[in-house]
Amino acid sequence: MRTYFDDNFGHWDMDDESDVEFYNHVQRNSVEKDCRGCGNTVNLMPDYAYCDSCATKREMGYDI
Repeated sequence: MRTYFDDNFGHWDMDDESDVEFYNHVQRNSVEKDCRGCGNTVNLMPDYAYCDSCATKREMGYDI
């Protein structure tokens, strides 16, 4: 199993080629932005505002 990481979804563990194709699609379409949560410059899909880490914290109820 191969492991990948990106700012949109965090860690990806995958072997299936269609998963790798989706990962590559996400990478191609991501743009450099400042995360609204932590303020770090990250590569996100254009309609995303939070990196994976901050999005996870928001889902868990953190006030960021």
